[in-house]
Amino acid sequence: MDSEKKLVITEKPSVARDLAGILGRFNRKDGYLENNEYVITWAIGHLVELAAPEDYNPQLKKWSFNTLPILPEEFKLKANPGTKKQFKVVKELLNRPDIGQLICATDAGREGELIFRYIYHLSGSKKPFVRLWLSETTPAAVKKGFENLRPGIEFDRLGYAAQARSQSDWLIGINATRSFTVKHNDLLSVGRVQTPTLALIVNREQEINNFVTAPYWELYAKFTKNNGETYTGRWFKGEQNRFADPLAARALQDKVDGQPAAVQQVEEKDITELPPLLFNLNDLQKEANKKYGLAAARTLELAQSLYETRKLLTYPRTDSRHITKELAKTIPGRLNALSSATEYMPYTATAMAAGTPGKRYVDDSKVSDHTALIPTDINPVLDNLPTDERKIFDLVVRRFLAIFFPPARYKKTSVTTEATGETFLTVGRVELDKGWKTVYTLLENEPGEEDGTGVIPKLGQGESVQTTKTEIREKKAKPPKRYTEASLLAVMEGAGRLLDDKELKEAMKGHGLGTPATRAAIIERLIKVGYIERHKKNLVPTAKGEKLINLVPEIIKNPDLTGKWEKTLADIEAGAANPEEFMAGIRKLTTEIVELARNQIARQQQSTKESLGKCPLCGKDVIEGNKGYGCSGYKEGCKFVIWIKIAGKKLSLVQAKTLLEKGKTGIIKGFKSKKGNKFDAILQLKDGKVEFLFDSETEKQPHGKCPLCGQDVIESAKGYGCSGYKAGCKFVIWKEICGKKITVNEVQDLLQKGKTPLIKDFKSKTGKNFDAILVLQNGKVGFEF
Repeated sequence: MDSEKKLVITEKPSVARDLAGILGRFNRKDGYLENNEYVITWAIGHLVELAAPEDYNPQLKKWSFNTLPILPEEFKLKANPGTKKQFKVVKELLNRPDIGQLICATDAGREGELIFRYIYHLSGSKKPFVRLWLSETTPAAVKKGFENLRPGIEFDRLGYAAQARSQSDWLIGINATRSFTVKHNDLLSVGRVQTPTLALIVNREQEINNFVTAPYWELYAKFTKNNGETYTGRWFKGEQNRFADPLAARALQDKVDGQPAAVQQVEEKDITELPPLLFNLNDLQKEANKKYGLAAARTLELAQSLYETRKLLTYPRTDSRHITKELAKTIPGRLNALSSATEYMPYTATAMAAGTPGKRYVDDSKVSDHTALIPTDINPVLDNLPTDERKIFDLVVRRFLAIFFPPARYKKTSVTTEATGETFLTVGRVELDKGWKTVYTLLENEPGEEDGTGVIPKLGQGESVQTTKTEIREKKAKPPKRYTEASLLAVMEGAGRLLDDKELKEAMKGHGLGTPATRAAIIERLIKVGYIERHKKNLVPTAKGEKLINLVPEIIKNPDLTGKWEKTLADIEAGAANPEEFMAGIRKLTTEIVELARNQIARQQQSTKESLGKCPLCGKDVIEGNKGYGCSGYKEGCKFVIWIKIAGKKLSLVQAKTLLEKGKTGIIKGFKSKKGNKFDAILQLKDGKVEFLFDSETEKQPHGKCPLCGQDVIESAKGYGCSGYKAGCKFVIWKEICGKKITVNEVQDLLQKGKTPLIKDFKSKTGKNFDAILVLQNGKVGFEF
């Protein structure tokens, strides 16, 4: 038995070479390395996969509803056709007589476990195996790992969860994809995580398209102290701080402009901002996307290289934001390594003197398979790192160093000023101590409060001030923002918050759509199959992606489904759920999905095309065609159509529906003129034709010219005012004067002729009725009797 060798199976050739460099001298063979004690071989990703439907029955190669659902009693495995040669090598080694012990050295996570278990099962080996579980790949960590190999049985639950994930994805993916592809005669890829993720992006796009941009106005006042110091406040009343009508804002402006005021209330509060928690993969991907525009998949690739090749970071595919007490003992060595880099030297001395971080960062109960992402004890040579790797390393290092520094401290001051019964709020924020933000030498400016100034002069309650300037600012309510990878990753991580079921929402804390290891791949998959596109940093659905979400039933696209799965898979891993019961539920769900699709076909036979809305010319249904959304009455001669591509921009299904329902869309960006210039516009239906409507055209139609400045006079909620109000023009004709409502014709007479006909039944302040002609005199409305 002493002469028996140990077979080490890694996930990829590069890891095998690294282990060999640590374990001794090896001879290179075809597909493996060998010395007197060890044989090291490798997978190339997934060497073994679940068999395809046609591997069970050749008739299943043809996609047909008649053969659905496909529910194998027992799942078969097969070697990946592209790496069959390497599997043959690994299988022979697994069954070689002189191999006595197997060491699983694949990635220390669910997918790594699955890769090994599938290879092991398909090989037919019955030999015992142990697990090399690494959180970092430094020589010291690898040697310690080989000294503390763990029994394979300890990871059986992880293996059960991995297989349950793989098999459930197969059942849902194969059956749902075939069902909806056959139904719609278009290859529609459906998946348990990718489809609800796509639904998030499509739903957000629909919210944007349905959003109606509405202007609003805010009133600002500048106040001056007796000593000449000034500060600015924004008008508010209770919860209200904006106006829907500019004339209402103007009336209030007239009320307070130049008037004495007094400080009503001064509140000061010290704010403490603790250093953020350490990075897990999801947080690192979000930060790298926000700061550097890096795709989630690219960030994972860089972090994996820094872990696997450079040995500078710990295991990246982690969902933990904490470290263990045991790992905390190694902090001095890690800080010492960082002190060798000039960039970090100014901060490492402070960090070393601070000692072990507190429970906010060191908490065994909050660490799952791996700790948070932190630097190793290898001295970094920053100039040897490629630019993007250096960026990722720097993000992790500075987040790590920050936890040894004190909190950042600010003083926040809120001042309420009262002028002629109206209140204005001023908010200022002054930095007292940078604290941990010292670590970020290129710290961005803190976001300011727009209703105040950075520093407010010293003010006392009851102090008299003067309103020396007022200003009305027009703003527009903004639609929801499109998802970036950073914001999408945040939603995917916290998908439980999207659920309606309170009990499930509570149970799903810490679980979301996918896992830290898979979320980047999900986004890339959606791009690859043509469901979404990257527009700069934004993720935008394609017409094909919108089509899928409009077709599939709620049960497939709701985060509820994936949320329950992720929670149950985690419970299987923890020994709190039964994998057989889980798979029984998946089989039942698969059957339900196929039946839903089958019922859709029955409905489709009654109405072969889904109606997007009614034709504005003849009233018949508008349906989707290959190049446009056209009237179903085309055979009777109706020629109404909305082309899918207009001025170089593809019109989505949602936008077409909105156009039919409301007569116009929201602002659509990215049209291209014949000269190649890009422009944004609203599409509107006019006399059965699609036309461009530019934002400026949506304003109120003018009723005449302002007698003060010559600009257009437009209608608002309470009057007819000058469109030049932004430049300070205060001309207005109120809609009600002395209790009498003024008509549009009377307004136009005033503007065009300078006077109205005789108007009856005005009411004086004493309540007496009188008749008069309205006249314009020096830009003001007066009476002529």
